[in-house]
Amino acid sequence: MLKLNGTTKPFTPKGVGTFFPERAAKKKRVEGIILSVFSKWGFKEIVTPGFEFLDALSAGLDENLFDKAYKFVDRGTGRILALRPDITAQIARIAAASLAERPKPMRLCYNANVFRYEEEHAGRQQEIFQVGGELIGIDLPESDAEMVAIAVESLKEIGLDNFEITMGQIGFFKGMLKEIGLDSQTYLNVKDAFSKKEMLRVEELLSGISKTKRDKLLKIADLFGKEDILDKAEAIADNKESRKAVQNIRDVYKILKLYGLEKYILIDLTEVRGFDYYTGILFEVFVKGIGYEIGSGGRYDGLLSRFGYDCPSTGFALDVERLLAAIDAQGIELKTDGVSILLIDFNKDKSAAIKLAKALRDKGCNVARDIIKRELNSSLDYAKEWGIPKAIALGVKDLKDDEALIIDTKTYERKRIKINQLTDFLSV
Repeated sequence: MLKLNGTTKPFTPKGVGTFFPERAAKKKRVEGIILSVFSKWGFKEIVTPGFEFLDALSAGLDENLFDKAYKFVDRGTGRILALRPDITAQIARIAAASLAERPKPMRLCYNANVFRYEEEHAGRQQEIFQVGGELIGIDLPESDAEMVAIAVESLKEIGLDNFEITMGQIGFFKGMLKEIGLDSQTYLNVKDAFSKKEMLRVEELLSGISKTKRDKLLKIADLFGKEDILDKAEAIADNKESRKAVQNIRDVYKILKLYGLEKYILIDLTEVRGFDYYTGILFEVFVKGIGYEIGSGGRYDGLLSRFGYDCPSTGFALDVERLLAAIDAQGIELKTDGVSILLIDFNKDKSAAIKLAKALRDKGCNVARDIIKRELNSSLDYAKEWGIPKAIALGVKDLKDDEALIIDTKTYERKRIKINQLTDFLSV
């Protein structure tokens, strides 16, 4: 807390935080793994502006995101600026304005933060770190399956295994609502109740229609499970749009089975998240030990047309902080890049230590020299506190001039080794 003008105030606003070194290293590692998976699938990274003119971006934002955007005035032009509340909308604008002539498909990935205002009592983050991707220009089941497969592969590469992807198709629910023939207000209310899984409220809202129609819509609540629930969905759908949606999800699921990923997939035709945004397949990512989704995505064929470029698109994003929480919950140890070493030197002539540090860095090790004069145990305590797993000590009493000590800073286990063998012994 900070004391200003006699009052105590927090250092940072609600909904943002600091990643201290150990956590920052994990964050960077997770982001790097996911970007690497995207790269293996042929995606190219794009970096978007941290803020934009609101009027240029607003076409791609739904009402909720527009309201949550942090807005301020550009001192030069007087126009309203906004910290980016959504990266997909930015990429849609960029694709429409600057990449439309590129051959399709466009495979774009990103690693960035978004900013969304939340009421203080909501307890949600207002700065959200995301890694995601967009596949633009293909309206085929293969493209939807590709995005789901990348999400699965990303989690597996991180080391997570106890997770599931719930996959739906928004066209099924849209078709069923039209088939029932509700008035406009009931239509909106039922859509809202379904999105919140408030089935008792749905029953109340449908009390004024025939039992046959009511029962048909209520059966949607049971359409959650493995592939066999698609047969049940077809049995209650008497409209073209819903049947087409069922066939679409069958086609995507078939491709995911070819990838060998069916064990991770649950079909959920009760999902109506993003009703006015998504146009086809949609999915959410859940990990055991975390009571909320850690990522989501789907098909949004209408988004680019808002920027004057009619082009099909699909994509998803993973929430990095939630991924870190999942990693903690499952007790996964993430390997960070390189070997971290504290080089301790008790020799008066520091040239050998400087030369050794450079040689180890050239081999891929991360090496910090302990340039403070202190006892060996104090240096080891320092290394342990800062999460440096190994120490190398030169010039220690009873060591030969051509020898060094390698010390594990957790167990304090020590090993003598020839200095000229260190680079091979510790290289990554």
